[in-house]
Amino acid sequence: MPITVLVRSATGSEVRLTFDGTQSVVLGRGASCDVRLPDPSVSHRHASLRAQGTDFALLDEGSTNGTFVGGVRVAARTSRLVRSGDMVRLGRVWIELTLDQSPVTRDVGAATRDMALALVSQALAAMGVDPTARLRVVEGRDQGVTLALAEEGRAYTLGRGAECDLPLADADASREHTQVVRRGAAIAVRDLGSKNGTWLGETSLSPEREAVWRPALMVRIGRTVLALEEPVGDALARIEDAPDERMPVLEHVPAPPAPLPAAEPPPKSVPREAARAAPMAVVPQGGQSPARRARAGWSIADRMVMAAAIGVLALSIAGLVWLLRS
Repeated sequence: MPITVLVRSATGSEVRLTFDGTQSVVLGRGASCDVRLPDPSVSHRHASLRAQGTDFALLDEGSTNGTFVGGVRVAARTSRLVRSGDMVRLGRVWIELTLDQSPVTRDVGAATRDMALALVSQALAAMGVDPTARLRVVEGRDQGVTLALAEEGRAYTLGRGAECDLPLADADASREHTQVVRRGAAIAVRDLGSKNGTWLGETSLSPEREAVWRPALMVRIGRTVLALEEPVGDALARIEDAPDERMPVLEHVPAPPAPLPAAEPPPKSVPREAARAAPMAVVPQGGQSPARRARAGWSIADRMVMAAAIGVLALSIAGLVWLLRS
């Protein structure tokens, strides 16, 4: 039976990762986890999901701040069965588990990395840091010049021509020498049939094939050397390498509010027998009905639940900001 892990980000967006259930699913802050949760309150290897027949067991892997199913803590190094719809808390992060026949996520590694990068990007934006990946000339006549890769999927051209996105004052560069494209978290680079070639580290690039540009490698165009700067990737690495943030013992982390069910149209007619058996709603005289009041705005209880959920998200973002600044 496949199992789906639903993670809600601070902006309200949702990411679903579905596993086939044949292997254990590791949840934590570490880069090797199947579900990467970049929050300092989450341990590097926090918990795991393991199939037991048609059921799944949630095991706490000795986490610093504990694993909770609803409001009940799972003892360290022990497990308990979970059901579809269970809300699970790891540190300050809530996830929802679903057992159904959803299609299995094909590239889980890329999907969970993209999710982690998106969460870190939100934290950097909260700090006022521009999270956009950029190229920087570190050697050559244009040293210090940068090019922001702001548009995903756009092909940025580097070369000697004035029409290039990054024009280079390098006589050994062709008019259109190299092309760089950002696709999600991946940066691809390709030579455009230049006279002197494009080098990624010690490898000469081919015009027929793109290569993935990792920040650890430099690109050389003639006498110009460029570095790739990824603020989000660098911050994610620092978060994953940092020690766990120990939460206060009495810190309360309420679960996010459940999504409201879709409204169903009322029946056209109700049999007299059913009408006598059905519970009756009291409609106040001279005022709005409960349905009209619900459409007019949220109740005080709704506002309190939403405020609590926003507070939890704010604590997670604040923890990330604190860790990035340290």
